[in-house]
Amino acid sequence: MLNVSQLVQEQKVGRFVIALLAWCFLIVLLDGYDQIAIAFAAPAIAQAWHVKASSFAQVFGAGLFGVLIGSLLLGFVGDRSGRKRAIIYGSLCFGILTMACAWAQSIDQLIVLRFLAGIGMGGVVPNAVALVAEYAPKQRRATWVTLMFSGFSVGAGGGGAVSSWLLPHFGWSVIFLFGGAAAVLVALASIFALPESIRFLVLNQRDPALIKRLVRRMDPNLDVSKVTTFVLDDEPVARAGPRALFGGPLRYVTPLLWVVFILNSLALHFLQNWLPLIFGIAGIAPRQAAIVAMMFPVGGTIGALVLSRFVDRHGMAAIVALAALGCPIAASLGHSMPQPLLMAAVFMSGVCVIGTQFGLYALSGIIYPTSLRSAGVGTAIGIGKLGSVAGSMLGGVLLAMHLPIDRLFINVSIVFVFIAGFSVILGWSHRVSKDLAAAAIHPSI
Repeated sequence: MLNVSQLVQEQKVGRFVIALLAWCFLIVLLDGYDQIAIAFAAPAIAQAWHVKASSFAQVFGAGLFGVLIGSLLLGFVGDRSGRKRAIIYGSLCFGILTMACAWAQSIDQLIVLRFLAGIGMGGVVPNAVALVAEYAPKQRRATWVTLMFSGFSVGAGGGGAVSSWLLPHFGWSVIFLFGGAAAVLVALASIFALPESIRFLVLNQRDPALIKRLVRRMDPNLDVSKVTTFVLDDEPVARAGPRALFGGPLRYVTPLLWVVFILNSLALHFLQNWLPLIFGIAGIAPRQAAIVAMMFPVGGTIGALVLSRFVDRHGMAAIVALAALGCPIAASLGHSMPQPLLMAAVFMSGVCVIGTQFGLYALSGIIYPTSLRSAGVGTAIGIGKLGSVAGSMLGGVLLAMHLPIDRLFINVSIVFVFIAGFSVILGWSHRVSKDLAAAAIHPSI
């Protein structure tokens, strides 16, 4: 008998771990590129088709709605059929449909194609988070998930650089062909290169031969030729349906996690989408406004990587601290200050908001057991998209109220108070749920 939980917990960072993280990094990088590709292609398409830029609001919305559906749908597929299979299905889906956008001839066709591609995009991230979390030792799960998920930011940000080089030479269609073809190639290569979650296989009592091969890759010195039974000693071997997301110890954890995801996604998309425009209204020149606003994603990516160790050590307390710090920083953005100081404030707001988002991805992979991990992460991400939509609309609502800029940012900063408050309650509920789960596995404790 071999305890796979102990094997995962004690494994060293070697070739297998590095390859897993690098491969998942590449997968979510392409997901990020293809999600943002339409934004970079839109100006050229509008010019070529002689349509108004406002027409693309429906295209953007359709893609976002597709991501919501895909997060929910393929999250459950991952818990039934395996993380690897769901990642491959999702990558093939969004890769093929992204390439198809290159031949679109109308806004209506783009709406349909971006919605269907969004389903595939939405399914990749929760399964990639689950896969990495299930190979990570408990004390390093947030760090590994954050390292992997940083690929999404690299892909989304790198899309601008790729587009600026490709567009003048080949036109807008090549943006979709490049990202879609790369996703399809990586999906096909994943059939051979991407491992299935060993915890998933053991939990569902599948393919002992494959489990042995994975054990040898994780620890080449371990002799498993005579091992006939593989076990997990930190969770029960049982399948769980969707209702389990709201059952037992998760009764309060799941809805609280959704609330925090919605609120932070609202703050993230408001700041990400509206900062350049609001700074322009405040009198900052367009070029300077763009440079200042760019500090938001830069701060977020750097901050998330630096803060991942704090999330591993302190869990929800790190999220509460980021939200508490984000409140005064967000409020300060509406006040007049020298540009270097404003850039620092925007950088730190990115650290707090995007850092929290990365932390929530990591924590959602920790909160749920293997039997529910893809579904739990997927539903949290999917429901969180409601906040993304609200955040994108919030700027227009606040500007229509003709509020002074300082008052506008003070109103937005209130969101961080709610994030901190609900995170405190979520942290307490998660601690209670862990105690109940441990008691169920080891009744003598």
